[in-house]
Amino acid sequence: MPTHDRQAESRAAERGAQIADRLVRRGLRLPHLRIIVALEATGQISGAADLLAMSQPAVSRLCAELERIAGVKLYRRHARGVVLTPYGERLARRAWTILRALDEADREIAELKSGVRGKVWIGAVTGAAIELVLPAIKHARINFPHIDVSVDVATSDDLTAALDAGRLDFFVGRVGTASDPRLYDARLIGNEPLALIVRPGHPLTRQDPLRLDDCVHYDWVMQPEGALLRRTVEGYLRERRVALPTKVLSTSSILLTLITVTQTNAIAPIARVVADFFAASGGGGHRVETLDVARDIAIAPYSLITLAGQELSPASRILYDLIGRQSHGAES
Repeated sequence: MPTHDRQAESRAAERGAQIADRLVRRGLRLPHLRIIVALEATGQISGAADLLAMSQPAVSRLCAELERIAGVKLYRRHARGVVLTPYGERLARRAWTILRALDEADREIAELKSGVRGKVWIGAVTGAAIELVLPAIKHARINFPHIDVSVDVATSDDLTAALDAGRLDFFVGRVGTASDPRLYDARLIGNEPLALIVRPGHPLTRQDPLRLDDCVHYDWVMQPEGALLRRTVEGYLRERRVALPTKVLSTSSILLTLITVTQTNAIAPIARVVADFFAASGGGGHRVETLDVARDIAIAPYSLITLAGQELSPASRILYDLIGRQSHGAES
């Protein structure tokens, strides 16, 4: 037997020796994993049955088997359905990871069979989408034409939820404020300075000198309360003892923000790279100007974020690495 074959066989044996398989040896099967995930998602035996296209008696039987295998109570019944115990929550989390890993394995096999191709789902906050994701996609279009890319641009909280739900492979942003950072791997890749934008010809563009206090008397357009960008801007104003704007349109839509700014005297804080793009090109007819004030305001650095321990598919890894390299180029 060739040396490399013996080494591969030895490594495989070592990995096998490290797997206890206790739950599997007690009878755990994939339908059990699907059941606990469905129970967590629906909170009902009937809901789990509908989700899995099974009968309620079959679901109840599998639930009973799973509790016997685990040796603990996994859920409790109440008037409106069921709620998972801490044991059930932990098992559901692991079950979701296993089922997702199997889906990824199927996807990787398909990609490997057909060469470097496949579908990649990326998320990004607005600034990173323009500065990092789009250039990476342009590069991939030329060098990896069989990779199909889908991009979701949203707030970090929404992107974290989408990653958790399996709708994204990875995203460029920050871990959501309500999420446990230990559940994610984050590779720091860039800063995100902000700018205050207004329409061309806005009264503040003719004011010299321009003070931050002068800006808060106008309407503002900002992300909803609690969003990172808004908290950053409000914290910046408080630190400088500047009153917060009293009239604020709350929206996470960059399109609505631009329309409002270009058609009114409102002010909006957005990523500087986005402000520069629309100031230079007037993209989509939404030309803006950047106010010469608060030029040192910046939101927390963003990262490339995946689920902790997640193995990216070959196609996803290509885009992940391209964005990482693009971030180094943007910094230089």
